[in-house]
Amino acid sequence: MKKAYAIVIRNGLILLVRRPGLPIWDLPGGDLLPNENEREGIRRLIKELLSFDSSVDELIGVYTKESHEAITYVYKVREKISQSRMESHDYAAFNFFDLQSLPLNIFPERQRQIKDYLTGRYPVRMRFKTNRWLLRIEKLIKERKNQK
Repeated sequence: MKKAYAIVIRNGLILLVRRPGLPIWDLPGGDLLPNENEREGIRRLIKELLSFDSSVDELIGVYTKESHEAITYVYKVREKISQSRMESHDYAAFNFFDLQSLPLNIFPERQRQIKDYLTGRYPVRMRFKTNRWLLRIEKLIKERKNQK
């Protein structure tokens, strides 16, 4: 399974989102369609999930996990229209945060991906080790998705 997430920067702040029922901040994005190009997929996801047009600038990294077959692509994404109006039926909340003081309740993988962006040395290729509590959260997310 392929996933894509976006790092959207506005006025030096990063866009983070929260899914309904989860008190954890995340980067906007999600699952790509079968045979979908990663760049096209992240543009589609941003349009569907946040209702604004975007352009994909650079690949920040390709991330895999020890215990999963999933591949995650993280891109730097720019709003086509500066200060785009955002709305979402899929996210419970979305907000811009200072890059130097991110919320504590953010997925650890996303913290790493944001750190990779901040270094300016990308694209990165990384394999994450299995984290037990993260597996539990992912299982909870899948269960909630299946309930809808």
